[in-house]
Amino acid sequence: MSEKLEIEENDKRKCTNYFQKFTYKVVTFTEWFFYELGVCVGKHPLRTIALCWLIVVLSALGFLRFRQEKNPLKLWVPPHTSFIHDSEWLMESLEVGYQEEVVLVTADDVLTPEVIQKIYQMDQKIRFTRSSSNLTLKDVCFLIPKIDKGLLKFLDGDDPRLDPSAASTPELYCTFVEGIKKECYTKSILDLWEYDKNIIMNLTKEDIIAAVNSDSDNIFGHLKSYKDLLGTVQKNESGHIIAAKAIYNYWYLTKNFSAIDTDKTGNYAGTGDWATEETIEWEGLFLEIMEEFSRSNESYYYAGRSFGDISNAVLFQDIDKLAFGITMMIIYIQLVISKFNWVEARIVLGFVGLLSIGMSFIVGAGICSLFGIPYGPVHTSLPFLLMGLGVDDMFVLMACWEELTKEEKKLPVPEKIGLMLKHGGVSITITSFTDVIAFLIGSSTILPCLESFCLYAAMGVLMTFIFAVTFFVACFVIDERRIQRNRNGALPWIVHRDFKPNKCSQRNITNLIFKKIYSNVILTTPGKITVIAISIICAGFGIESALKLEQHFDLMWFIPDDTYLGKFLDVRNVYYPENVFDAGFYIGPLNYTYELKNIKRAVDELESYSNITQNVVSWVDPFREFVLYNFHHDVYELPLDDDRFNIFLSKFLLSPRNARYQANFIFENELECGAPAPRIKMSTIDFKFKNFNDPKKQIPAMHKVRDVVTHANFTTGDKFSTVWSKFFSTWITDELIDIEVLRNLQLALLCVMLCTIVLIANWQICCLIFFCVLITMVDVCGFMQRWGLTIDLVSCIGLELAIGLCVDYATHVGHTFLTVADGTKRERVIKSVTSIGSAVLYGGLSTFIGVFMMSQSKAYTFQSFFKIFFLVILFGLFHGVVLLPVILSMIGPNPYPTHKKSSQDQPELKPLDS
Repeated sequence: MSEKLEIEENDKRKCTNYFQKFTYKVVTFTEWFFYELGVCVGKHPLRTIALCWLIVVLSALGFLRFRQEKNPLKLWVPPHTSFIHDSEWLMESLEVGYQEEVVLVTADDVLTPEVIQKIYQMDQKIRFTRSSSNLTLKDVCFLIPKIDKGLLKFLDGDDPRLDPSAASTPELYCTFVEGIKKECYTKSILDLWEYDKNIIMNLTKEDIIAAVNSDSDNIFGHLKSYKDLLGTVQKNESGHIIAAKAIYNYWYLTKNFSAIDTDKTGNYAGTGDWATEETIEWEGLFLEIMEEFSRSNESYYYAGRSFGDISNAVLFQDIDKLAFGITMMIIYIQLVISKFNWVEARIVLGFVGLLSIGMSFIVGAGICSLFGIPYGPVHTSLPFLLMGLGVDDMFVLMACWEELTKEEKKLPVPEKIGLMLKHGGVSITITSFTDVIAFLIGSSTILPCLESFCLYAAMGVLMTFIFAVTFFVACFVIDERRIQRNRNGALPWIVHRDFKPNKCSQRNITNLIFKKIYSNVILTTPGKITVIAISIICAGFGIESALKLEQHFDLMWFIPDDTYLGKFLDVRNVYYPENVFDAGFYIGPLNYTYELKNIKRAVDELESYSNITQNVVSWVDPFREFVLYNFHHDVYELPLDDDRFNIFLSKFLLSPRNARYQANFIFENELECGAPAPRIKMSTIDFKFKNFNDPKKQIPAMHKVRDVVTHANFTTGDKFSTVWSKFFSTWITDELIDIEVLRNLQLALLCVMLCTIVLIANWQICCLIFFCVLITMVDVCGFMQRWGLTIDLVSCIGLELAIGLCVDYATHVGHTFLTVADGTKRERVIKSVTSIGSAVLYGGLSTFIGVFMMSQSKAYTFQSFFKIFFLVILFGLFHGVVLLPVILSMIGPNPYPTHKKSSQDQPELKPLDS
């Protein structure tokens, strides 16, 4: 038994010895490398600066391949989902679609002559006003046949069910069809009076009520249903409409998908709708007209381009506030790194530090552009991320410079720079490389925009680190030479010959405060108990709230309430509470002769989901009735042969009552009167999808209607079919985003653990840093839920950044603790927080200053980023600078083997002096 214990003890000693050797080699090599680098930069600062600028210039050539991604599908939707495939197929097959221009008029009663006449005046101005390129509504509108109702009654004869396209001779009927003109597709109450000015200007209340209640348009059906335009309708006892408080007016513009170029018509936020340049131009005119019209009327409006315009403007309109934040950052940096006298004021060096961050952004973006990685809208926050990390590195290096001993300060500048980097370089290497790896892990995401952002961020953070230990240090050497020559910090050509620094400027007040607070408060027994208790309580609240965190995203969050679109949405929700949106069942080139019953079965299934769908508009039953009555053949009982199917379908679609279904077909060739219908490329069944605000309802509802495709069981043709709506893109992302966030956070935390194990080479400190980062992220997730945030695209990016930010605080303190050799654990903790704690605190405050102005922005993106960053800074600093020192004072590990000697004893430096 004793032999077994002895063997186990020997194995433990061997493992310990191996790890100690590994630790010694890692620490020795990294310190040697940065000491050598510091000496080299200290001796050749101008060469270093020139080399850094050469890298910047060469990397900037990568901008020749710079590409701003504006296509929403390639930014916000996972690329390998069926939605992307379906969307691309639809745009290729549809060729032409339409988009809405909408006005919502409100009044105590909109069914009055005064309101109807104002709507007419507005419509006329919209129809006939010309744009700067001489475009009118007629040039860009979606055209449909203009049917004369009187002529239709004449053709119908005695039997209204007998369709003239079937009853008349082809020559006679085609002459009639070819003479039909096309008009712009609108949905307006003005249709009831066929836009006749004389009638509209002489309407009475009774005329309007009679016309609305007699709305039974057999020609256009759901295509033009006037009762659907009314909101908050009042009816009398007999069920007739007598008043309404709101009314819609629609104009539809054509959308030629083959002519759309998102690089020209998209926006920098990647939220623009698909539209041609002509459509975008005319919509600008529409918005100008409505802005003027709405000043004197209770009217609200939006155009197809409105969401893209406003979300893009909101994202970039607060640049002035962010610029103010940068100005505050510049002042703050000067207060931190400068001493309060003219010589030791490092004014130029502060600007140089920010310049190095700008250089990092240019190089990182240039290299990414060179490799064809697109630039996205959320990348605008990247400079602020780099600023927070870069300024933190600057403060750490400055803190290491101030911590040099009196003997070390007497050495030549290159050797002092080497000693500064010997500790500071290792510390910022650990934090920078964990950030880089965390972002590289994040780039494995399924979200294209986040993938691109993480790659840009990883390269930017890497270059921030490289320029911090080269360019900034080289500029620091030049600035230090200036101080040695007593030159003015603002005007270097002025020399203060009899300069003597005042005592106040030589005292590090922050370090003194840290020492007193930790000695007399935090590291006392009551202080430790309080800190641990606060941590446990916050973690408890964080865990409870994090479990309630939901995935949910609404595109309307990008729209501020005080914009014209925000006002429209608010009013719409009041008068039309049952909000719905367009969707469709799209069917590919099947053998329609044999698939009609399957299509009918799918339509019936859609209609059966009454809690999900409404207003299902199908051409199948009307086609069957048309053929049954006019040709005495039931297509459900006995399929037609291809020739007769194409002939009957042509007659069906060219008949006055059924012409509205032409919009439900895309043919390989143009439909011609008197000729069989060409081969069908695609047909559609239109319907309305009810809007569910709760993601727990909307995602299952989406899957339920999409299962209609599976249940249809098509067996002929290419069998392609899908249920599609552009709103599904958000829901699909919602469905995947929570899994994505959890996976990325887990991988990032694992990366933090592995990186710190390799670079810090102390398993105990690594576990404590991992614990601090983990508990910080738990608190951030929990309290962001209490702050009203959800898991969405924006918060997903924010949490990716959070890992990179919060790991810095604990890592600096933990690494510094290992380098302090003398004293008890408590004394080593006090020395650690005194030397590096102020730099960590300054770094956290600099990040807060950089993002504070985001809180004043109206953009949902910036507001979310601010909330997440604020929580990361708050909990990250608390756990890294307060909780971790408390834990280290109780169970902290021994220092590095190379730091057991006194700080004055530096035998390894002797060979370098030569």
